[in-house]
Amino acid sequence: MPLVLVRIDDRLIHGQVVVGWRQVLKPQRIVLCSDEVANTDWQRTIYESAVPPELGSSVLTMKETIKALKDGAYDHERVILLVDTPKSIVELVNASVAIKEVNVGGMHFRPGKNQVAPFIFVDEDDINSFRLLFEKGIRLEGRDVPTRPRLDIAKALSLGED
Repeated sequence: MPLVLVRIDDRLIHGQVVVGWRQVLKPQRIVLCSDEVANTDWQRTIYESAVPPELGSSVLTMKETIKALKDGAYDHERVILLVDTPKSIVELVNASVAIKEVNVGGMHFRPGKNQVAPFIFVDEDDINSFRLLFEKGIRLEGRDVPTRPRLDIAKALSLGED
């Protein structure tokens, strides 16, 4: 599988991804999966401009992302896949996209969300999505940058307990 990192980050493409993770993982492409960004020309342009020219980028809708990954469009490349919510990962997994591990790099404070880590705030919808992923055997790690120790999201949210 060409996915070297599947990341939830509500900021999507930014310095932690194009500098920090890129140096460690050596991706050849960043795929941003967001219906909103893919369907809004100015947002698409801003995010694409944040990617260095030597690194490929694709800004796709959910439907386009599922098709591209299932059809093997990036099988010849090392890919970082970015989404903005856990619900998006659930949608990808439910569409049979093979995902074994998810990095939670940034889910920032919004009203109604509670802090799990300095860079992760969740609400009940997020917890339910994480529970579904955990029950499917997907490893959930919280880590904003590669040098930070891994946080076991399932343990932090008590997903494995009755």
